[in-house]
Amino acid sequence: MNVMKNKIRIVSTSWDDGHPCDLRLAEALSKRSLAATFYVPLANQEGRIVLEGADLRELLRAGFEIGAHTVSHCVLCGLSNRNLFDEVMDSKRFLEDELGREVRMFCYPCGRYNQKVIDCVAKAGFLGARTTHMFSRHLEFNPYRMPTSLQAFPHPPFNYLKNLSRQRDLGGVFHYFKDYVRCKNWVELGKTLFLEVMEHGGIWHLYGHSWEIDELGLWDKLDELFDFVSNRPDVIYVPNSAVLDLTRGIFPAAVGVA
Repeated sequence: MNVMKNKIRIVSTSWDDGHPCDLRLAEALSKRSLAATFYVPLANQEGRIVLEGADLRELLRAGFEIGAHTVSHCVLCGLSNRNLFDEVMDSKRFLEDELGREVRMFCYPCGRYNQKVIDCVAKAGFLGARTTHMFSRHLEFNPYRMPTSLQAFPHPPFNYLKNLSRQRDLGGVFHYFKDYVRCKNWVELGKTLFLEVMEHGGIWHLYGHSWEIDELGLWDKLDELFDFVSNRPDVIYVPNSAVLDLTRGIFPAAVGVA
């Protein structure tokens, strides 16, 4: 990788579950010219309200991307082949009919997936799919295992270590204890990760759920983090699918599914 590739700095955000609080979140993002992908299921088996077509079209008009998040927001691992394909493909078809444009991105409910699920998402025609893997800032990754940098949520340290362990990222565990464990809260952690991207290049990707932010009263904290990362002249602000477009241009070999 040459120096120019090292110094590419990308900021992207993504928000899951299609809750009505996404509209408030969109206002906060628009105010700072921050890009986002909103991953929306057609219904939510946990009983939460989901945005309808008019609201989704409003998000599109505001410049945001809409991604698929299954039909019913169910965990996909363990489903039969037919049910799995229906959950994935029907969510894409419905959203495309509703929005009148291609839906390029998918997000795994609860961050759960396996190779069978990945193969189904690729077969359905999605460009890529986002996971819940955290602490990533690297430009090179499998597009159907798109990682994130941080969740907008006050996790205890054990949860971060569990996330890294699920990725079998021993280097990440070392890095956490060396550089991140001293961060007092998730906002400080987000700023630290962002400063690493500013220094070394890479991707800063924040994800979360607007309903959690609302329930936990995290709006002020989120605004603080948004203010810190926004309006930087040497940063590219794009939704998730554009991240893949950019990284595919840098790493053509990274488009495989395996």
